[in-house]
Amino acid sequence: MPNREAVAQLISAGGSWLPGVAKYHVTLEDLDSENSNRDEIGVLHRDIIRSNVIHAQVTHIVDQAELTAICGSIKEDATVQMTLFCPGRDVSEPYVEATFYVSKADYDLIRYKDPGTGNVADWWQLNYTLVEV
Repeated sequence: MPNREAVAQLISAGGSWLPGVAKYHVTLEDLDSENSNRDEIGVLHRDIIRSNVIHAQVTHIVDQAELTAICGSIKEDATVQMTLFCPGRDVSEPYVEATFYVSKADYDLIRYKDPGTGNVADWWQLNYTLVEV
């Protein structure tokens, strides 16, 4: 497994930095109203309600105890107050504190055998999406 101590602090929930972030992908998207549409010649007319809404796809690789702790901080189909690293929104303040909706959570068990020692360890891969409310 990679050196997890070297991973940057990317996501905080409930005042605690979440461990084992293995993959972190953030996009900034516009939220259009129902009035956005194309006219008869195909030109798009947008009515933007909010711009730079954060969508983050997150993957953690953690042990059982860390998985339990993360699942206690974030729950699927719920909203949670979080701090996320998102330098694209404001480079002078790369961390954004906001409310996020948690969706599309899934879990995979990864059995890892250390090639040097032969020791076997179970790790969990947790994937979910955060959408800024």
